[in-house]
Amino acid sequence: MAQKHFGYKSKTDFLTFFYCWIAYAATYVCRLNFSAATPELTREGVFSEGEIAHISSAFFVCYGLGQLLSGVIGDRLDTRRMIFLGMAVSAVCNLGLFCTTNYLLFLILWGLNGAAQSLVWSPILKIASLNFDAKTRDKFGIDLSTTVPLGTLLSYAVSLFALLLFPWRYVFLSCGAVLLAASLVWIGGTRNLFRTKGAARADAVPNAPAKPADAKKTFLLLACSGALLLLLPIMIQGTLKDSVTQWVPTFFAAEFGSSTVFSLALTMLLPIVNVTGAWLAKALDRRLHNEVLTAVCFFVVSAVFLLLLRLFGDKSLVLSLVCMAGVTNCMFAVNVLYITIVPLHFSKSGRVSTIAGFLNAAAYIGCGALNLLAGQLLEGNDGWNRLFWLWIFIAAAATALSLAAAPLWKRFLQSDDADTE
Repeated sequence: MAQKHFGYKSKTDFLTFFYCWIAYAATYVCRLNFSAATPELTREGVFSEGEIAHISSAFFVCYGLGQLLSGVIGDRLDTRRMIFLGMAVSAVCNLGLFCTTNYLLFLILWGLNGAAQSLVWSPILKIASLNFDAKTRDKFGIDLSTTVPLGTLLSYAVSLFALLLFPWRYVFLSCGAVLLAASLVWIGGTRNLFRTKGAARADAVPNAPAKPADAKKTFLLLACSGALLLLLPIMIQGTLKDSVTQWVPTFFAAEFGSSTVFSLALTMLLPIVNVTGAWLAKALDRRLHNEVLTAVCFFVVSAVFLLLLRLFGDKSLVLSLVCMAGVTNCMFAVNVLYITIVPLHFSKSGRVSTIAGFLNAAAYIGCGALNLLAGQLLEGNDGWNRLFWLWIFIAAAATALSLAAAPLWKRFLQSDDADTE
């Protein structure tokens, strides 16, 4: 029976995963399409690199701030409708971008796109905490993590198809249409499928989640578990995962003279490699039994790849691609550990959505701030060299802070507050 449902206990469990996967993967289609269109925007002089950095950061900051709100309300409201609203509004924002080249309007719509998409992730983890037992939640988290690389690949594929046939603005039209269709699939397919507000099913979590705690209790739980120390490493992994991906097409076009279509085709190789990140993270974590210590290993490896990129990246396109794939793969593994697995360990307290939103907010607010700095560096002399050194430095800082948090997290996992069964 388990094989018939792809490793899930029932058809309902599998369908819950399936529709959550569709929803989150589809949001990536309207998240990375701006990166795909960036070389054309600069080549045609629509926006400068500084303006592109501002627009990109608007998404990250609005997404991050939105996570703080959606995480809290996701523990209280109907998550199914929240997710639909986020998907639908994001799609409409992208359709609006098809109609304008005005910088201010572009900035507002892309920021609103980020705010809308912030309504999706935390409620999805809340659905998992209410509908699955601990073992199934673990599988759900790893399986759901494939939405990031495969959603990235889908975004680049749709964007590449649009760029091959039409001007750059059709990237936003086609991606918006895909997400709008996915939102209808979500709202139609999930009707009466799972619980979104009440206690978990009787055959799932033995103890129903408690009512969401107040801010003080949540803060104490984050502090005692060491999760507060992870905020800066989470910001850094977000930067190295999303900002690196954001600038890859531009780097290939600037350093090697690649066309936009060719640069985008090369960039599509990254998510194909990154699919393995979730399983690498889980395999290593099974040996170390500590998500934070596991993340340290990936931060160290990413720093090595960044150093190689700094020393030899401008000499070989292939080596640059390998190094960037290594960095994004490592950061995807850390993302799975910190943004998916860590929040699910708080299921007993009924704070999964709140904590997931808080941690994810840190990732995107940090990414937005550092992406602004990246834009400023690239507009100056020797910009790529300085940007690579910045990435190396922050990877080392993330390693040190994660090492400091690892003993606290190990103690938390051994306590009664952690859901590890």
